[in-house]
Amino acid sequence: MPLAVETTANGHTPTPLKRSSAQPNGTVKHIIDPVLLAKPNLALWVTKDHKLYQTEEPYPECPPDQCVIHVKATGICGSEIHFWKSGRIGDCCVTHDLILGHESAGQIVEVGANVKGFAVGDRVSIEPGVSCWECDFCLRGRYNLCPKVQFSGTPPSHGTMRRFVAHPARYLHKMPDSMSYELGALVEPLSVAYNAVVRAAPYLGQPVVIAGAGPIGLSMALCARAAGCHPICITDLEENRLQQARDFGFDRTLRIDTSWDRLETAERVRAVMGAGCMPSIVFECTGAASSIYSACYALENGGTLLQVGCGKPDVEIPLMSMGFREINIVTSFRYTQSWPVVLRLVADGVFGDVTRLITHRFPLEKTIEAFETCADRSKLAIKVQIVDE
Repeated sequence: MPLAVETTANGHTPTPLKRSSAQPNGTVKHIIDPVLLAKPNLALWVTKDHKLYQTEEPYPECPPDQCVIHVKATGICGSEIHFWKSGRIGDCCVTHDLILGHESAGQIVEVGANVKGFAVGDRVSIEPGVSCWECDFCLRGRYNLCPKVQFSGTPPSHGTMRRFVAHPARYLHKMPDSMSYELGALVEPLSVAYNAVVRAAPYLGQPVVIAGAGPIGLSMALCARAAGCHPICITDLEENRLQQARDFGFDRTLRIDTSWDRLETAERVRAVMGAGCMPSIVFECTGAASSIYSACYALENGGTLLQVGCGKPDVEIPLMSMGFREINIVTSFRYTQSWPVVLRLVADGVFGDVTRLITHRFPLEKTIEAFETCADRSKLAIKVQIVDE
């Protein structure tokens, strides 16, 4: 029986979740803990007029090819702050009330009738992008570019920032028993960095710069180091984030002064890299125009700007200067086939203790407070996670 819940809060009526209508009794293989089922399915919503609210949702149905997961940990991503504060990222706009969340891990509580290889109680990390597997991009293996992809927490698809969610079994990945749910939720931002490294294909000893020491920037640095990049210089505006980088063992850091122009910034970056060691790749993880400009000038001739960060829909670049120096621009969007690899790397300790990325933890009931903390630079947050027992 679905929970009887109130579906309005703060004067808002959420857009109903799409649910399967073809679920005859007896098609779901499950054993539901009645104590767990009695808990309200709290969900975090954002509105097109930049408001957040939390309400109870009915317990989700379990389609034959899906599983219902009790979400145990969910990270707040910078993209969700964009959706909240700006209502958009690029051409992707919030046009209706939307449940956020896409960095999640949890435990299976129901298994659809057609699902094989999963059982109630399995601990899983959730890959949030559900592609069609019919278009040319999917068939070529670039399913991150699928035009029909349903990506959790990105308009128009509802996300995972709730207690219970149904998700296709094809996009669930078992976690080792030794891996915490917090680590399982970190697989998503690490996958973003992993995909950027795959796109850049660095060689052993290649000098790189990581622009931005937020969650993605630090994940990027960990993946770049694991791929053999050296030296690695990390830049940011905030000293506390650079200290976090140093805590991970990255001793080349540069705090950016906004009074510097792009040429001075580039000169200072090159100085930190060391004599005769100009960066040949910059992983730009901020999306800020000033950072992109500076990165272009810091690169050696023939170098590559690998754009990872999300910024304004339109950003100017010094195209003529880049053209005279054959600077390459490569973009990276989400990930493909990353979960098995990243889970293995995390489980084997290749990145070290990545839980140090998590600076704040909040219970599900305080998700709005968690978002406010994440958006408040004075709180010195890196990765904020929502946890549920």
